[in-house]
Amino acid sequence: MADGANLKAQDAQTTRTQGFLSQAAKSIAMRVSAAGLTFGMALFIARALGGDRGLYGEYALAISWMNILVILAKLGFDTASLRFVAQYRASGEASLLHGFDVASRRLTLITSIGMSLLLLCVTLLLRGHVSDGVFWCLLISAGLLPVVAGIQLREAGLLAFGRVMAGQTSGVLTPLLLVLFVIAIPRFTGERLSPPFIVLLQLLSSILTLGFVAWIGRRELASVEAVAEPDMRTMEWMQVALPILLVQFLNLMQNQSGTVLCGALLDKEAAGLFSAVARVAGVLFLGLQAINTIAAPTISSLYHLGRRDELDRFVKTCALASGGFAAAFLVVMLPLGRSVLSVFGEQFVEGYVPLLVMTAGLSIAAFAGPVTQFLLMTGHQWDCIRIFSINTVVCLAAALFVIPQYGVLGAAGLAAFARLSSYAAMVFVIKQRHNIWCIATLPSAVTSPPVPVETVPQQRMAA
Repeated sequence: MADGANLKAQDAQTTRTQGFLSQAAKSIAMRVSAAGLTFGMALFIARALGGDRGLYGEYALAISWMNILVILAKLGFDTASLRFVAQYRASGEASLLHGFDVASRRLTLITSIGMSLLLLCVTLLLRGHVSDGVFWCLLISAGLLPVVAGIQLREAGLLAFGRVMAGQTSGVLTPLLLVLFVIAIPRFTGERLSPPFIVLLQLLSSILTLGFVAWIGRRELASVEAVAEPDMRTMEWMQVALPILLVQFLNLMQNQSGTVLCGALLDKEAAGLFSAVARVAGVLFLGLQAINTIAAPTISSLYHLGRRDELDRFVKTCALASGGFAAAFLVVMLPLGRSVLSVFGEQFVEGYVPLLVMTAGLSIAAFAGPVTQFLLMTGHQWDCIRIFSINTVVCLAAALFVIPQYGVLGAAGLAAFARLSSYAAMVFVIKQRHNIWCIATLPSAVTSPPVPVETVPQQRMAA
Protein backbone atom coordinates (compact mmCIF):
# COMPACT_ATOMS: atom_id res chain seq x y z
CA MET A 1 0.00 0.00 0.00
CA ALA A 2 2.78 2.40 0.95
CA ASP A 3 4.70 1.59 -2.24
CA GLY A 4 1.57 2.20 -4.28
CA ALA A 5 0.97 5.54 -2.57
CA ASN A 6 4.60 6.53 -3.14
CA LEU A 7 4.38 5.60 -6.82
CA LYS A 8 1.20 7.61 -7.28
CA ALA A 9 2.75 10.59 -5.50
CA GLN A 10 5.85 10.39 -7.70
CA ASP A 11 3.70 10.18 -10.83
CA ALA A 12 1.66 13.17 -9.70
CA GLN A 13 4.82 15.14 -8.96
CA THR A 14 6.29 14.25 -12.36
CA THR A 15 3.10 15.34 -14.09
CA ARG A 16 3.01 18.58 -12.11
CA THR A 17 6.67 19.31 -12.91
CA GLN A 18 6.20 18.64 -16.61
CA GLY A 19 3.11 20.83 -16.66
CA PHE A 20 4.92 23.62 -14.83
CA LEU A 21 7.92 23.53 -17.17
CA SER A 22 5.59 23.58 -20.18
CA GLN A 23 3.71 26.57 -18.77
CA ALA A 24 7.00 28.27 -17.88
CA ALA A 25 8.23 27.90 -21.45
CA LYS A 26 4.98 29.38 -22.79
CA SER A 27 5.10 32.21 -20.27
CA ILE A 28 8.72 33.06 -21.11
CA ALA A 29 7.85 33.01 -24.81
CA MET A 30 4.97 35.42 -24.18
CA ARG A 31 7.17 37.72 -22.08
CA VAL A 32 9.92 37.78 -24.71
CA SER A 33 7.37 38.42 -27.46
CA ALA A 34 5.83 41.22 -25.40
CA ALA A 35 9.25 42.76 -24.77
CA GLY A 36 10.08 42.65 -28.47
CA LEU A 37 6.74 44.16 -29.47
CA THR A 38 7.05 46.86 -26.80
CA PHE A 39 10.50 47.78 -28.11
CA GLY A 40 9.18 47.79 -31.65
CA MET A 41 6.23 49.92 -30.56
CA ALA A 42 8.58 52.49 -29.03
CA LEU A 43 10.64 52.52 -32.23
CA PHE A 44 7.60 53.03 -34.47
CA ILE A 45 6.25 55.78 -32.22
CA ALA A 46 9.61 57.58 -32.22
CA ARG A 47 9.77 57.41 -36.02
CA ALA A 48 6.14 58.49 -36.35
CA LEU A 49 7.08 61.58 -34.33
CA GLY A 50 9.91 62.35 -36.73
CA GLY A 51 12.65 61.18 -34.39
CA ASP A 52 12.10 64.24 -32.20
CA ARG A 53 13.24 63.36 -28.66
CA GLY A 54 11.15 66.20 -27.23
CA LEU A 55 7.93 64.94 -28.82
CA TYR A 56 8.67 61.37 -27.77
CA GLY A 57 9.39 62.65 -24.26
CA GLU A 58 5.90 64.17 -24.06
CA TYR A 59 4.37 60.79 -24.84
CA ALA A 60 6.73 58.85 -22.53
CA LEU A 61 6.22 61.25 -19.61
CA ALA A 62 2.45 60.87 -19.69
CA ILE A 63 2.57 57.08 -19.98
CA SER A 64 5.12 56.83 -17.15
CA TRP A 65 2.96 58.78 -14.72
CA MET A 66 -0.08 56.79 -15.76
CA ASN A 67 1.72 53.49 -15.10
CA ILE A 68 2.75 54.62 -11.60
CA LEU A 69 -0.84 55.53 -10.74
CA VAL A 70 -2.07 52.19 -12.13
CA ILE A 71 -0.07 50.39 -9.42
CA LEU A 72 -1.91 52.39 -6.76
CA ALA A 73 -5.26 51.94 -8.50
CA LYS A 74 -5.07 48.14 -8.43
CA LEU A 75 -4.75 48.16 -4.60
CA GLY A 76 -2.69 44.97 -4.79
CA PHE A 77 -5.69 42.96 -6.02
CA ASP A 78 -3.82 41.70 -9.09
CA THR A 79 -1.35 39.72 -6.95
CA ALA A 80 -4.05 38.91 -4.40
CA SER A 81 -6.02 37.29 -7.25
CA LEU A 82 -3.21 34.79 -7.78
CA ARG A 83 -3.64 33.75 -4.15
CA PHE A 84 -7.40 33.82 -3.52
CA VAL A 85 -8.68 32.61 -6.90
CA ALA A 86 -6.33 29.61 -6.79
CA GLN A 87 -7.26 28.94 -3.14
CA TYR A 88 -11.02 29.05 -3.74
CA ARG A 89 -10.77 26.96 -6.90
CA ALA A 90 -8.79 24.29 -5.04
CA SER A 91 -11.26 24.16 -2.15
CA GLY A 92 -14.37 24.40 -4.34
CA GLU A 93 -15.65 27.57 -2.65
CA ALA A 94 -17.48 28.95 -5.67
CA SER A 95 -19.40 31.61 -3.73
CA LEU A 96 -16.17 33.08 -2.35
CA LEU A 97 -14.57 32.92 -5.79
CA HIS A 98 -17.51 34.81 -7.26
CA GLY A 99 -17.46 37.30 -4.39
CA PHE A 100 -13.75 38.01 -4.74
CA ASP A 101 -14.13 38.60 -8.46
CA VAL A 102 -16.98 41.07 -7.90
CA ALA A 103 -15.26 42.89 -5.01
CA SER A 104 -11.86 43.17 -6.71
CA ARG A 105 -13.31 44.52 -9.95
CA ARG A 106 -15.59 46.95 -8.12
CA LEU A 107 -12.90 48.33 -5.80
CA THR A 108 -10.32 48.57 -8.57
CA LEU A 109 -12.77 50.44 -10.79
CA ILE A 110 -13.60 52.94 -8.03
CA THR A 111 -9.93 53.49 -7.14
CA SER A 112 -8.81 53.76 -10.75
CA ILE A 113 -11.47 56.39 -11.43
CA GLY A 114 -10.23 58.24 -8.34
CA MET A 115 -6.62 58.09 -9.59
CA SER A 116 -7.82 59.22 -13.01
CA LEU A 117 -9.58 62.24 -11.50
CA LEU A 118 -6.46 63.03 -9.46
CA LEU A 119 -4.31 62.99 -12.60
CA LEU A 120 -6.91 65.12 -14.37
CA CYS A 121 -6.99 67.74 -11.59
CA VAL A 122 -3.19 67.94 -11.30
CA THR A 123 -2.92 68.31 -15.08
CA LEU A 124 -5.42 71.18 -15.08
CA LEU A 125 -3.51 72.89 -12.26
CA LEU A 126 -0.28 72.60 -14.28
CA ARG A 127 -1.87 73.98 -17.45
CA GLY A 128 0.29 77.08 -17.52
CA HIS A 129 3.51 75.29 -16.58
CA VAL A 130 3.67 72.50 -19.19
CA SER A 131 3.62 72.44 -22.97
CA ASP A 132 0.41 71.85 -24.88
CA GLY A 133 1.65 68.41 -25.91
CA VAL A 134 2.31 67.29 -22.32
CA PHE A 135 -1.01 68.77 -21.19
CA TRP A 136 -3.11 66.87 -23.72
CA CYS A 137 -1.09 63.66 -23.30
CA LEU A 138 -1.75 63.73 -19.55
CA LEU A 139 -5.45 64.46 -20.07
CA ILE A 140 -5.89 61.48 -22.38
CA SER A 141 -3.76 59.30 -20.06
CA ALA A 142 -6.30 60.01 -17.32
CA GLY A 143 -8.86 58.16 -19.43
CA LEU A 144 -6.39 55.39 -20.23
CA LEU A 145 -5.65 54.66 -16.56
CA PRO A 146 -8.87 52.76 -15.59
CA VAL A 147 -8.66 50.70 -18.77
CA VAL A 148 -5.09 49.54 -18.09
CA ALA A 149 -5.94 48.75 -14.45
CA GLY A 150 -8.92 46.67 -15.59
CA ILE A 151 -6.79 44.74 -18.08
CA GLN A 152 -4.09 43.89 -15.54
CA LEU A 153 -6.61 42.78 -12.90
CA ARG A 154 -8.43 40.47 -15.31
CA GLU A 155 -5.18 39.02 -16.62
CA ALA A 156 -4.13 38.15 -13.06
CA GLY A 157 -7.39 36.25 -12.64
CA LEU A 158 -6.77 34.33 -15.87
CA LEU A 159 -3.27 33.38 -14.66
CA ALA A 160 -4.83 32.08 -11.44
CA PHE A 161 -7.12 29.92 -13.60
CA GLY A 162 -4.04 28.50 -15.33
CA ARG A 163 -4.59 30.42 -18.57
CA VAL A 164 -0.93 31.34 -19.07
CA MET A 165 -1.22 32.64 -22.62
CA ALA A 166 -4.50 34.52 -22.14
CA GLY A 167 -3.22 35.98 -18.87
CA GLN A 168 -0.47 37.86 -20.71
CA THR A 169 -2.50 39.01 -23.70
CA SER A 170 -2.02 42.75 -23.25
CA GLY A 171 1.76 42.54 -23.61
CA VAL A 172 1.28 41.29 -27.17
CA LEU A 173 -2.11 42.54 -28.35
CA THR A 174 -1.94 46.18 -27.20
CA PRO A 175 1.45 47.06 -28.77
CA LEU A 176 0.53 45.14 -31.93
CA LEU A 177 -2.72 47.09 -32.35
CA LEU A 178 -0.97 50.38 -31.58
CA VAL A 179 1.77 49.72 -34.15
CA LEU A 180 -0.88 48.92 -36.77
CA PHE A 181 -2.70 52.18 -36.00
CA VAL A 182 0.54 54.20 -36.03
CA ILE A 183 1.48 52.77 -39.44
CA ALA A 184 -1.96 52.90 -41.05
CA ILE A 185 -3.33 56.30 -40.03
CA PRO A 186 -0.52 58.48 -41.50
CA ARG A 187 -0.84 56.56 -44.77
CA PHE A 188 -4.55 57.38 -45.00
CA THR A 189 -4.31 60.96 -43.73
CA GLY A 190 -0.88 61.89 -45.07
CA GLU A 191 -0.11 63.80 -41.86
CA ARG A 192 2.40 63.22 -39.07
CA LEU A 193 0.97 62.00 -35.78
CA SER A 194 1.20 64.11 -32.62
CA PRO A 195 2.00 62.73 -29.12
CA PRO A 196 -1.57 63.31 -27.81
CA PHE A 197 -3.03 61.49 -30.81
CA ILE A 198 -0.71 58.53 -30.19
CA VAL A 199 -1.88 58.37 -26.56
CA LEU A 200 -5.44 58.42 -27.92
CA LEU A 201 -4.57 55.49 -30.21
CA GLN A 202 -3.12 53.66 -27.22
CA LEU A 203 -6.41 54.24 -25.39
CA LEU A 204 -8.30 52.71 -28.33
CA SER A 205 -5.90 49.73 -28.46
CA SER A 206 -6.28 49.18 -24.72
CA ILE A 207 -10.09 49.30 -24.89
CA LEU A 208 -10.05 46.59 -27.57
CA THR A 209 -7.64 44.53 -25.46
CA LEU A 210 -9.83 44.95 -22.37
CA GLY A 211 -12.85 43.72 -24.30
CA PHE A 212 -10.99 40.60 -25.43
CA VAL A 213 -9.55 39.83 -21.98
CA ALA A 214 -12.92 40.44 -20.28
CA TRP A 215 -14.61 38.07 -22.76
CA ILE A 216 -12.17 35.28 -21.91
CA GLY A 217 -12.59 35.97 -18.19
CA ARG A 218 -16.37 35.76 -18.42
CA ARG A 219 -16.08 32.34 -20.06
CA GLU A 220 -13.91 31.10 -17.18
CA LEU A 221 -16.30 32.40 -14.52
CA ALA A 222 -19.56 31.59 -16.32
CA SER A 223 -20.22 28.33 -14.43
CA VAL A 224 -19.37 29.93 -11.08
CA GLU A 225 -21.56 33.00 -11.61
CA ALA A 226 -24.48 30.86 -12.78
CA VAL A 227 -24.69 28.72 -9.65
CA ALA A 228 -23.21 30.71 -6.78
CA GLU A 229 -24.29 33.92 -5.10
CA PRO A 230 -21.24 36.04 -4.28
CA ASP A 231 -20.01 35.70 -0.71
CA MET A 232 -18.43 39.06 0.07
CA ARG A 233 -15.52 39.22 2.52
CA THR A 234 -14.24 42.59 1.42
CA MET A 235 -12.43 43.57 4.62
CA GLU A 236 -10.60 40.23 4.79
CA TRP A 237 -9.43 40.62 1.20
CA MET A 238 -8.45 44.25 1.70
CA GLN A 239 -6.30 43.29 4.71
CA VAL A 240 -4.28 41.09 2.36
CA ALA A 241 -4.35 43.23 -0.80
CA LEU A 242 -3.19 46.52 0.75
CA PRO A 243 0.01 45.06 2.27
CA ILE A 244 0.69 43.47 -1.13
CA LEU A 245 0.36 46.95 -2.66
CA LEU A 246 3.00 48.19 -0.20
CA VAL A 247 5.28 45.28 -1.17
CA GLN A 248 4.89 46.22 -4.84
CA PHE A 249 5.75 49.85 -4.05
CA LEU A 250 8.85 48.91 -2.03
CA ASN A 251 9.96 46.52 -4.77
CA LEU A 252 9.50 49.31 -7.32
CA MET A 253 11.67 51.61 -5.20
CA GLN A 254 14.37 48.95 -4.98
CA ASN A 255 14.36 48.44 -8.74
CA GLN A 256 14.19 52.09 -9.83
CA SER A 257 16.32 53.90 -7.23
CA GLY A 258 19.69 53.20 -8.92
CA THR A 259 19.18 55.58 -11.84
CA VAL A 260 17.87 58.34 -9.56
CA LEU A 261 20.79 57.96 -7.13
CA CYS A 262 23.38 58.00 -9.93
CA GLY A 263 21.84 61.19 -11.26
CA ALA A 264 21.74 62.82 -7.82
CA LEU A 265 25.15 61.68 -6.52
CA LEU A 266 27.12 61.63 -9.80
CA ASP A 267 25.82 63.22 -13.01
CA LYS A 268 23.32 62.67 -15.82
CA GLU A 269 25.87 60.70 -17.87
CA ALA A 270 26.26 58.21 -15.02
CA ALA A 271 22.49 58.00 -14.67
CA GLY A 272 22.19 57.24 -18.38
CA LEU A 273 24.88 54.58 -18.21
CA PHE A 274 23.30 52.88 -15.19
CA SER A 275 19.88 53.03 -16.85
CA ALA A 276 21.25 51.20 -19.90
CA VAL A 277 22.95 48.58 -17.69
CA ALA A 278 19.76 48.08 -15.69
CA ARG A 279 17.69 47.81 -18.88
CA VAL A 280 19.91 45.02 -20.25
CA ALA A 281 20.01 43.21 -16.90
CA GLY A 282 16.24 43.66 -16.73
CA VAL A 283 15.88 41.12 -19.54
CA LEU A 284 16.77 38.57 -16.89
CA PHE A 285 13.58 39.50 -15.03
CA LEU A 286 11.46 38.50 -18.03
CA GLY A 287 12.15 34.83 -17.37
CA LEU A 288 12.05 35.15 -13.59
CA GLN A 289 8.73 37.02 -13.61
CA ALA A 290 7.28 34.52 -16.05
CA ILE A 291 8.22 31.60 -13.80
CA ASN A 292 7.19 33.26 -10.54
CA THR A 293 3.83 34.44 -11.88
CA ILE A 294 2.69 31.01 -12.99
CA ALA A 295 4.11 29.41 -9.83
CA ALA A 296 2.03 31.61 -7.50
CA PRO A 297 -1.40 29.95 -8.03
CA THR A 298 0.08 26.47 -7.55
CA ILE A 299 1.84 27.56 -4.34
CA SER A 300 -1.46 28.94 -3.03
CA SER A 301 -3.39 25.77 -3.95
CA LEU A 302 -0.88 23.34 -2.43
CA TYR A 303 -0.51 25.41 0.74
CA HIS A 304 -4.23 25.75 1.42
CA LEU A 305 -4.83 22.06 0.65
CA GLY A 306 -2.15 21.12 3.20
CA ARG A 307 0.12 19.31 0.73
CA ARG A 308 3.39 20.37 2.30
CA ASP A 309 5.61 17.69 0.71
CA GLU A 310 4.36 18.54 -2.78
CA LEU A 311 4.82 22.23 -2.01
CA ASP A 312 8.41 21.60 -0.92
CA ARG A 313 9.24 19.76 -4.13
CA PHE A 314 7.40 22.26 -6.30
CA VAL A 315 9.25 25.36 -5.03
CA LYS A 316 12.58 23.56 -5.46
CA THR A 317 11.61 22.83 -9.07
CA CYS A 318 10.71 26.50 -9.55
CA ALA A 319 14.06 27.55 -8.07
CA LEU A 320 15.90 25.21 -10.43
CA ALA A 321 14.01 26.61 -13.42
CA SER A 322 14.60 30.27 -12.51
CA GLY A 323 18.22 29.65 -11.52
CA GLY A 324 18.90 27.75 -14.73
CA PHE A 325 17.42 30.55 -16.83
CA ALA A 326 19.48 33.16 -14.95
CA ALA A 327 22.70 31.17 -15.30
CA ALA A 328 22.12 30.79 -19.04
CA PHE A 329 21.57 34.54 -19.35
CA LEU A 330 24.82 35.24 -17.47
CA VAL A 331 26.74 32.88 -19.76
CA VAL A 332 25.35 34.74 -22.80
CA MET A 333 26.26 38.15 -21.35
CA LEU A 334 29.91 37.20 -20.77
CA PRO A 335 30.88 37.27 -24.47
CA LEU A 336 28.04 39.45 -25.80
CA GLY A 337 27.61 42.07 -23.07
CA ARG A 338 29.73 44.71 -24.80
CA SER A 339 27.94 44.21 -28.10
CA VAL A 340 24.53 44.51 -26.45
CA LEU A 341 25.51 47.71 -24.65
CA SER A 342 26.93 49.18 -27.87
CA VAL A 343 23.37 49.22 -29.28
CA PHE A 344 22.77 52.20 -26.98
CA GLY A 345 25.96 53.85 -28.27
CA GLU A 346 29.69 53.24 -28.14
CA GLN A 347 30.03 55.27 -24.93
CA PHE A 348 27.82 52.74 -23.13
CA VAL A 349 30.33 49.89 -23.58
CA GLU A 350 32.13 51.00 -20.41
CA GLY A 351 29.13 49.64 -18.50
CA TYR A 352 30.22 46.06 -19.29
CA VAL A 353 31.76 45.35 -15.86
CA PRO A 354 28.82 46.86 -13.92
CA LEU A 355 26.52 44.78 -16.14
CA LEU A 356 28.35 41.57 -15.22
CA VAL A 357 28.32 42.48 -11.51
CA MET A 358 24.59 43.17 -11.52
CA THR A 359 23.75 40.12 -13.63
CA ALA A 360 25.88 37.82 -11.46
CA GLY A 361 24.17 39.01 -8.28
CA LEU A 362 20.70 38.67 -9.78
CA SER A 363 21.56 35.22 -11.14
CA ILE A 364 22.63 33.96 -7.71
CA ALA A 365 19.46 35.39 -6.17
CA ALA A 366 17.39 33.60 -8.82
CA PHE A 367 18.38 30.24 -7.33
CA ALA A 368 16.16 31.14 -4.35
CA GLY A 369 13.14 30.73 -6.58
CA PRO A 370 9.75 32.41 -6.02
CA VAL A 371 10.41 33.48 -2.40
CA THR A 372 8.39 36.70 -2.59
CA GLN A 373 5.43 34.92 -4.16
CA PHE A 374 5.72 32.13 -1.58
CA LEU A 375 5.35 34.56 1.32
CA LEU A 376 2.53 36.48 -0.36
CA MET A 377 0.60 33.34 -1.29
CA THR A 378 0.89 31.88 2.24
CA GLY A 379 -0.24 34.96 4.15
CA HIS A 380 3.13 36.34 5.25
CA GLN A 381 2.99 39.63 3.35
CA TRP A 382 4.07 41.58 6.44
CA ASP A 383 7.32 39.61 6.51
CA CYS A 384 7.92 40.83 2.95
CA ILE A 385 7.24 44.41 3.99
CA ARG A 386 9.69 44.25 6.90
CA ILE A 387 12.41 42.70 4.75
CA PHE A 388 12.01 45.16 1.86
CA SER A 389 11.75 48.15 4.23
CA ILE A 390 14.93 47.33 6.15
CA ASN A 391 16.74 46.43 2.94
CA THR A 392 15.73 49.70 1.24
CA VAL A 393 16.85 51.86 4.17
CA VAL A 394 20.20 50.05 4.49
CA CYS A 395 20.93 50.22 0.75
CA LEU A 396 19.96 53.90 0.49
CA ALA A 397 22.28 54.72 3.40
CA ALA A 398 25.10 52.68 1.85
CA ALA A 399 24.56 54.38 -1.51
CA LEU A 400 25.54 57.75 -0.03
CA PHE A 401 29.06 56.38 0.49
CA VAL A 402 29.43 53.67 -2.16
CA ILE A 403 28.19 55.46 -5.29
CA PRO A 404 30.34 58.63 -4.93
CA GLN A 405 33.37 56.39 -4.30
CA TYR A 406 32.87 53.68 -6.94
CA GLY A 407 30.48 55.28 -9.42
CA VAL A 408 28.21 53.17 -11.62
CA LEU A 409 30.07 50.01 -10.59
CA GLY A 410 29.15 50.72 -6.97
CA ALA A 411 25.51 51.31 -7.92
CA ALA A 412 25.42 48.00 -9.81
CA GLY A 413 26.98 46.22 -6.83
CA LEU A 414 24.39 47.73 -4.49
CA ALA A 415 21.57 46.64 -6.80
CA ALA A 416 22.91 43.08 -6.76
CA PHE A 417 23.39 43.19 -2.97
CA ALA A 418 19.84 44.49 -2.44
CA ARG A 419 18.35 41.57 -4.34
CA LEU A 420 20.65 38.98 -2.78
CA SER A 421 20.13 40.14 0.80
CA SER A 422 16.35 40.44 0.53
CA TYR A 423 16.01 37.00 -1.08
CA ALA A 424 18.34 35.43 1.50
CA ALA A 425 16.25 36.90 4.31
CA MET A 426 13.07 35.52 2.73
CA VAL A 427 14.64 32.07 2.39
CA PHE A 428 15.32 31.98 6.13
CA VAL A 429 11.84 33.31 6.96
CA ILE A 430 10.26 30.56 4.85
CA LYS A 431 12.43 27.97 6.59
CA GLN A 432 11.36 29.33 9.98
CA ARG A 433 7.65 29.55 9.11
CA HIS A 434 7.22 26.39 7.04
CA ASN A 435 10.39 24.31 7.53
CA ILE A 436 10.99 24.46 3.77
CA TRP A 437 14.26 25.45 2.10
CA CYS A 438 13.18 27.50 -0.91
CA ILE A 439 16.43 27.06 -2.82
CA ALA A 440 17.41 25.25 -6.00
CA THR A 441 18.04 21.60 -5.19
CA LEU A 442 16.94 18.46 -6.95
CA PRO A 443 13.48 17.50 -5.65
CA SER A 444 13.82 14.43 -3.43
CA ALA A 445 11.85 11.31 -4.06
CA VAL A 446 8.83 10.58 -1.90
CA THR A 447 9.89 8.39 1.00
CA SER A 448 6.59 8.25 2.87
CA PRO A 449 2.99 8.21 1.73
CA PRO A 450 1.57 11.71 1.46
CA VAL A 451 -1.22 12.74 3.78
CA PRO A 452 -4.42 12.11 1.84
CA VAL A 453 -6.21 15.33 1.00
CA GLU A 454 -9.70 15.31 -0.39
CA THR A 455 -9.61 16.71 -3.89
CA VAL A 456 -12.53 18.76 -5.08
CA PRO A 457 -14.18 17.43 -8.23
CA GLN A 458 -15.26 19.87 -10.87
CA GLN A 459 -18.90 19.00 -10.20
CA ARG A 460 -18.63 20.48 -6.71
CA MET A 461 -17.87 23.87 -8.22
CA ALA A 462 -21.35 23.74 -9.74
CA ALA A 463 -23.10 22.17 -6.73
